[in-house]
Amino acid sequence: MAVRTQKLITDDLQLGMFVSGIDRPWRETPFPIQGFHIETRQQLEKIQHLCRWVYVDVQKSRSLNTVSSTQEFSFVSSYFEEKQRKNGRELLNLRIRSIQNDRPYRRMTQLNAEMRQARRVHRRIRDRIRRTVRALTGEGRLSLDGLRTVSHELVNSVIRNPDAFAYLSRIDAHSEDILNYSIRLASWAVLTGRHLNLTRDAMSDLALASLLCKIGYTTGPQEILRGKGTPSPHVSEMLKWSLMRGVKLLRASDHFTSRIVKLVSHHLERYDGSGFPRGVSGRHIPFLSQVIGLADYYENLVSYDFQDQPLSSADAVRELYNQRGVWFEPCLVEEFIRAIGLYPTGSVVTLNEDRLAVVISQNRARLKPRLLVLEDHRKPWQLFKRRIVDLSQPHCNDFIVAGHPALPPDSEYRNRYYFRHLSTF
Repeated sequence: MAVRTQKLITDDLQLGMFVSGIDRPWRETPFPIQGFHIETRQQLEKIQHLCRWVYVDVQKSRSLNTVSSTQEFSFVSSYFEEKQRKNGRELLNLRIRSIQNDRPYRRMTQLNAEMRQARRVHRRIRDRIRRTVRALTGEGRLSLDGLRTVSHELVNSVIRNPDAFAYLSRIDAHSEDILNYSIRLASWAVLTGRHLNLTRDAMSDLALASLLCKIGYTTGPQEILRGKGTPSPHVSEMLKWSLMRGVKLLRASDHFTSRIVKLVSHHLERYDGSGFPRGVSGRHIPFLSQVIGLADYYENLVSYDFQDQPLSSADAVRELYNQRGVWFEPCLVEEFIRAIGLYPTGSVVTLNEDRLAVVISQNRARLKPRLLVLEDHRKPWQLFKRRIVDLSQPHCNDFIVAGHPALPPDSEYRNRYYFRHLSTF
């Protein structure tokens, strides 16, 4: 007799499959108890969030391609055929081969060891930016001594371990002023550069231009610089035009080459020509500027600097995908998503049984990262000993239910508690 149902882990689900059974009560999900066809990407993502494995009705499924459970899965591969995805990466590699290494980067340090180095680099970059802002607002001059050095240190930290600096930047998302936004932006940009195997020099330029791309904000009113939340149309226009003031400051400085100035000046250009300031389109936009623009757009979506209600990382990734081929080059969007993952390092998520956790590192299965449990209502005493959950392990029964946006700036106590708890990890 032909097989009627097949048990699959949710990473292996495809559009068109008919889900007839799940590993939890139906009432805990939004799905009908009689089963359902997976019609949309949103349904596919939801079932992957809620369940670890399901039963698929082979006869009712419209298309059923059984995939090996050991095959690498990423959020992006659900959108692209394998051949199409590889072809896209190969075309991208041909474009950027002059700034790529011959061999991919490998992790050289464990997360715990690299955290100490990354914390020092993070502190030095913040200190350098503070000095820059003070000099610019007080004396009207752009003092950028040492910024190139700290950008090299950022790159070296990300090359040694791609999780540590992103982790620190993410959990510190609540702090201080809008220029901390640039540190987080630089973190995403350099992480993408590492994923694309860019040379150290190219990533150093990427880091430096990312740290400087918002320097023009310091020339505006201080209340705008300190402001949080969705800006008004008037303020948005002021922030957009501040790019030109920032470019003028960089051109007047002796510390930077025309290459850095060009990367900064093009980071708001868009693939369809709708960007600012010149309306440059397609491949006329410098490649590294496109990476910075992607990182800027993503961080804009997930931080309180420009949003009253920021998106979770998963929702921001979905929004990025919607801009594929519109504001950003399709292949680059795909690689950016593969670089940061659906739940980037530092993201706060809810696990099954209402536990709060933070992502501390990525695995090859990008929907199954390693996490540090923050709150466990079942076992509150476990807060005194850190519990690590690795979702990629076969015996692990935990799963991510939902991702969360960054904590709001007014959650001062929780921010301080989490930052202290996580920084000592």
